Amino acid sequence: MKVEHLHMTDIWPNLRHAESLIRQSLLLTGILMIALGVVAIVLPFVATMTLALFAAVVLIIAGAMHIIHAVEAHGSKGWVLRLLGGVLYGLAGLLLLAAPMRGILTLTVLLSALFILGGINKIVLAFHLRRIARWGWLLFSGVLSTVVGVLLWSGLPGTAVWAIGLLVGIELIFNGVSMTTFALSVRDSGK
Repeated sequence: MKVEHLHMTDIWPNLRHAESLIRQSLLLTGILMIALGVVAIVLPFVATMTLALFAAVVLIIAGAMHIIHAVEAHGSKGWVLRLLGGVLYGLAGLLLLAAPMRGILTLTVLLSALFILGGINKIVLAFHLRRIARWGWLLFSGVLSTVVGVLLWSGLPGTAVWAIGLLVGIELIFNGVSMTTFALSVRDSGK
């Protein structure tokens, strides 16, 4: 069965104006993701520790914001739960800062689940977009993400120290390639 390839504007006619607005930023983002992916692959332990520390800071900031919101909403329904949620976020961030290696193991488990679920999502999306030129890159990225997630899960706990940085690097490169080729496809569809 031969599949007819359509361009984005064949499916969404109003996209012609929007595609010209997003093309450059999509291409630039793809190139940046590829560059960051290469750095993460070359320095996987540094990338792993950086991601763990970044997650810790995000959790602490989120905790502080929840606590501030709970204090501002003092007396309203659910403010105690907001306060408790903020304290838990903050404690999780502090624990990650205090014991980053334990946190890295936990993050590795979460990351493997993210790769598996994100990969499945990309595969489903690719099949919905299969009439668009170069849809196979999205499918390839989804299959790769799913396989990487399963491999990461099966190598625990030994792979946790280096795997996050390496796998995030690989994911960044393939997402960057996918975004770059999609940006080029958007450009091609405008011709």
